Amino acid sequence: MRITNRMAHEMVLADLQRSLDNLMRAQERLSTAKRVNRPSDDPTAAHRTISSRAQLMVLEQFSRNIGEVKAWVTTTEFALRAVSDSLVEVRTLVIQAANGTLSPADRKNIAQRIDEFNEHIFKLTHERYSGRYVFSGTRSGEPPFVRHGDDVVYQGNSAHIRVNVGEGSPVPFNLTGDEVFMNIGVQGRSLFKLLSDLSAAIRQGDTRQVGGELLAEVDAALDRVTEKLGVVGAVVHRLEKMEEVISGLVVKHKELLSLAEDADLAEAVMDFQFKQTAYQASLAASARAIMPTILDYLR
Repeated sequence: MRITNRMAHEMVLADLQRSLDNLMRAQERLSTAKRVNRPSDDPTAAHRTISSRAQLMVLEQFSRNIGEVKAWVTTTEFALRAVSDSLVEVRTLVIQAANGTLSPADRKNIAQRIDEFNEHIFKLTHERYSGRYVFSGTRSGEPPFVRHGDDVVYQGNSAHIRVNVGEGSPVPFNLTGDEVFMNIGVQGRSLFKLLSDLSAAIRQGDTRQVGGELLAEVDAALDRVTEKLGVVGAVVHRLEKMEEVISGLVVKHKELLSLAEDADLAEAVMDFQFKQTAYQASLAASARAIMPTILDYLR
């Protein structure tokens, strides 16, 4: 087969291009510190990389969800603890008011304190996180309670907000106003109606009712709030456990991602130097391999 000058030039240029491509790939691996920069570099590793990145995105979303839920639950816990503290003080006042030796002025002062706690607890039920009312159920854009005479009307619903914080069933994390503050004791009163009735009974000097039925219902309200604080604590514990699991999974998938796509820098440097030497040798060999043409003799 006769090799013409044109064919020789084309063969030399093709070899140089391959050598240059190899050098550029080596330079890319060195500059990005990645051995897989496109699927064609290593299809199997590229598949593992895509899988690990997708899993990391899911885990990061779970982590963000946990952060949001923990902030919501922290707001709920703050409100419930403040309500609990208020009810403890109310209970102390009730025991004091059950003493039949108090003067009308003393009873009036205690009743006013009860009214103040009533208003304080009412405000606590309107706690919000990120602009949403934490005790309104899924109707979190609306205040949970409105005043109606000496009682309240619940405007929320009984639905629980659920969110995915890991693989499996979504976790309910909110408490609704009706399950915490409504249907207290045997009479089924709201907490606010109970405090209003308590204030009225103290003013009237009805020590028997104050120290009997109403004190028992204050205890029932306090038990209810304590129970719901336990529910909140269980949610926090579950979130913390899920956070630990997700943190471990994130570390695992980052390690898998690194194994799949990261380059060994020492190896990448040596490979680049080898490819650079090979390219320079190709240039030198090509200059000698291309046969002279008639133009070279006419000079």
